[in-house]
Amino acid sequence: MTKIGWTHPIDESDQWDGFNDPGIEHFSGSPTRNLAREVNQNSLDALDDASGKPVLIKISKHSVLVSSIPNVEQLKKNIALCSSVADQEGPKATQFFEAATSELAKAKITVLEISDFHTKGMKGPSRNGTPFYAFTKARGQSKKPSEVSTGSFGIGKFAPYAVSKLRTVFVSTVFQGDDGGYHQLTQGKSILMSHDDSKERRHQGVGFWGLETKCQPIPDISPHIPEWIARATVKADYKANLGTKLVILGFDDKKGWEKQLAASVAENFFGAISAKRLEVHIAEAYVLTADTISSILADSEIVTSVAGQSNEPEQIENSSHYLSCLAPTDDVIVEQSQMLHLGLCELRLRLEVGLPRRVCTLRNGMFISDSLNLQGLKSFSDFKDFVAVFQCKSDKGNELLRAMEPPKHDAFEPDRLPTKDDQEKGRAALRDMARWIRDMLKRHAKDPVSDVTSLDELKDYFAEEGEQGAGDGSEEINPYGAVKLTARPLPQKKNSTPNIKPEGDGTGDGDGGDGGGGDEESDGEGGKGGGKGDGEGGSGAGTQKPTVQLLNPRAVVTAANQRRIAFTAGKSGLVEISLFEVGADQDFQIEVKYANQGTIKDGKVRLHVKENVRETIDVKLSEEFNGALKVLAHGL
Repeated sequence: MTKIGWTHPIDESDQWDGFNDPGIEHFSGSPTRNLAREVNQNSLDALDDASGKPVLIKISKHSVLVSSIPNVEQLKKNIALCSSVADQEGPKATQFFEAATSELAKAKITVLEISDFHTKGMKGPSRNGTPFYAFTKARGQSKKPSEVSTGSFGIGKFAPYAVSKLRTVFVSTVFQGDDGGYHQLTQGKSILMSHDDSKERRHQGVGFWGLETKCQPIPDISPHIPEWIARATVKADYKANLGTKLVILGFDDKKGWEKQLAASVAENFFGAISAKRLEVHIAEAYVLTADTISSILADSEIVTSVAGQSNEPEQIENSSHYLSCLAPTDDVIVEQSQMLHLGLCELRLRLEVGLPRRVCTLRNGMFISDSLNLQGLKSFSDFKDFVAVFQCKSDKGNELLRAMEPPKHDAFEPDRLPTKDDQEKGRAALRDMARWIRDMLKRHAKDPVSDVTSLDELKDYFAEEGEQGAGDGSEEINPYGAVKLTARPLPQKKNSTPNIKPEGDGTGDGDGGDGGGGDEESDGEGGKGGGKGDGEGGSGAGTQKPTVQLLNPRAVVTAANQRRIAFTAGKSGLVEISLFEVGADQDFQIEVKYANQGTIKDGKVRLHVKENVRETIDVKLSEEFNGALKVLAHGL
């Protein structure tokens, strides 16, 4: 039999594999949470439909003797060779190999076992084109059983190495071959860095444990495979052990890792779990099933464990709301549509005060995004509180969506499609998807326009259609058309001040009016036009700054925290422009961080204006908001 051991192939090309492997670095930001997403994704893609059961994943931590690691002395030698030149790679590499040496000097080492059941395993043999080869040998390759599988880039296989103190992983899988029989393959893999041996031969950074000839896996049963690595220890158990065991050597078991895994699984796979396609058991601490997923998402310890991380704890709280949309209850509105490019699509919608007004997209039960950068799905300021879950129900649609996803599977990018025709098809599919979702939200979550009421106080500024208005017609036409008054929830402010009146000398003009509270996606219903700012001024002392009349002010939304302010000044001179978010009983000053003209002082814009000359200023605000804007001007 061919010799068994660790082999880092000799590199005759004088190349160098540095320590910062791009595949591992891709997951190094939140390695434990990324691990949960990737391993569950791979197991879901290998679901054995014939079993009639959901994929079951068991994750457990063990301690094993260092001496039981296969050919451990060779592994130690490889790490020592890398350590001797690690200083060339920087302190990160030096620290890693010093820590790895210390780990292997201990009597016992921690391993994390991830085993899946009711799956087909990783089909072999170890030959280009098979799932086993793609996982262990190929780079940038993904071999999945379907074009609608959750994964697609072959990058997720690096996630386990990011949580290993040795960057070393063993995989043992049992699968059914083309011959109808059951087979087992077992192999180890280390992703270290290039190193030279005592004969000055350059070795590649990636090494394998198994048959030394061509770095092949060990087939079937072998006394060289410890029980804590082998999927099955006797051939008679192959069929019963169909599936894969992944063992991460030197697991970096940081405090709270179980909670981190539970949170990530729940957030990313609540759809698959609630549909009874996936169950996950984590170290006997958490069991995630269709019956428990709701309580897991609401677990205060789990929620607390993710607080402070990116988008947390909002993301886990929102996931609980999305999950409620999947329940077959009377308060869930279900709409379906047959689309040209995506096929059958479904939107599930709940309305309730306090919900975050977000649309979640799932694919094959896996969370993709709730912040897609699609026109019509960015802002819902004039909608009732809601949550919605969108899912494509057809294989052809999911295949198209999957092809547009980046490696993180968190967006849809048509430019990833191979041809211009495909890219246009992708863009059209996303436009249809966004338009339909927006239409359904308008149908069920839009605040209805109240009955028409005569507002005599405004007759000087807004004429009734078909009748002569009281205005002199000299001002520019409101480009946004007729104004509709709709209910709008008030923003909750931590710090507020009483309603601010314009500073004046007892006879000064009032504020410039509301610049509009719409947004770029409100379909002309936001009411962006302003009135004529000639109301009464305050009764302040004569030494205060005099107000300056602003005629026909406008505030057009150019981004969530940007506005284009336009007005005509009532007199010439240096003025100070202040902006306020309009509230029901009080207004709140919003600081200006940038303006394309003038200067900024104390969050206000100072600039020279000329009487009866139209001014336009692009400003960037200190915060995002969707409400009405008040524009005040004071002379200096």
